[in-house]
Amino acid sequence: MEKMKTFFVAILTTGYFSYIFGVFLHKDISCSYYQRKSVQRKRICSIKVSPLCASNNVTYANSCVFCFANIALRWTLHIRHFGKCAKISKVT
Repeated sequence: MEKMKTFFVAILTTGYFSYIFGVFLHKDISCSYYQRKSVQRKRICSIKVSPLCASNNVTYANSCVFCFANIALRWTLHIRHFGKCAKISKVT
């Protein structure tokens, strides 16, 4: 029973630290594949939706779309977090 408690505590702790460090550490996606000339000519991305929020507060549908945007914007983007960006309300 004690080994089981230790196991679950270890699993929960690992998940907790993964979450904390995942939220606060800088995230990047390798876009080297999308730099290839053959890929650049086609510019075709999957329709798979796996949203990510970039440093320009734009939600990109997946890493492919993000990479093409990042290349077009001369590598100025970084990943804020995975998931949709929060909407910014305008103060009038």
